[in-house]
Amino acid sequence: MLISKFKQFLEPFNFPFFTDKFIGALRHRIYEIAGAKSSLENLQVYFQSPSSFFVKVVVKSLEDIISISYTFTVTDILAFPVNSEALLTTKRLEINLLLPSDEPKIIDFLSDPDVWKMRGQRYSPIENIHFIYQNHSDPVPWYKYNFAIRTRRNNKPIGFIGFYQLSQLDSVMLSYGLSKTYWGLGIMSEALAVCIPWFVTSQTVRELVAFAEVNNHSSRRLLQKLGLQEYGLLENSKFSADPNNMSQFIVHKSSMP
Repeated sequence: MLISKFKQFLEPFNFPFFTDKFIGALRHRIYEIAGAKSSLENLQVYFQSPSSFFVKVVVKSLEDIISISYTFTVTDILAFPVNSEALLTTKRLEINLLLPSDEPKIIDFLSDPDVWKMRGQRYSPIENIHFIYQNHSDPVPWYKYNFAIRTRRNNKPIGFIGFYQLSQLDSVMLSYGLSKTYWGLGIMSEALAVCIPWFVTSQTVRELVAFAEVNNHSSRRLLQKLGLQEYGLLENSKFSADPNNMSQFIVHKSSMP
């Protein structure tokens, strides 16, 4: 809701990716103050003619409630880097970085109870997607990004792929989700078939870890088809949407050059 209203508020400013740049700049500031796990409690934005915005935010960090005020100029916002180019393509799909303006569509399909169940993980908002842009010139490991899966026909985000670093520095977890509208069409198989090899050959990882609900046979078959080895049940899994339904734990060990 926040992003949708924000987009409407910024409609008069007809700059490419202005909403994404504004949210990215704001999240970067919040990350610096409150950390990546902070949550936004309140946001007020006022336009100050002719070319600046006054922003007041209330953020809940792991330790405290923090109130922050900023002034952003249009020049500051336009200078914030946003990468919207396709990183990978297939016959039907484009894969690129997930932008803030994509989040309402992602939230919409993740909120479907059937998607909750098949992902084996209850929906929670995607946290601070763009805090990784904090180092504008320094290379950032890909596992800190979420990727959008889009149809080449209309560039609509229909799913996502994420790589998350686990406690071991060379162990990374794979996560993904797809709109129920596109189930059964081989979309996720097509996306992961190009994304996983690209990731494991470009990053220094020892393990790529994934999970699937025991009853999610299609996802289990997909992971096996992609070369991930099944290691059995993961007891007391925090990923299970149903506490009484154990999740399947799958690991793929990659030998990096």
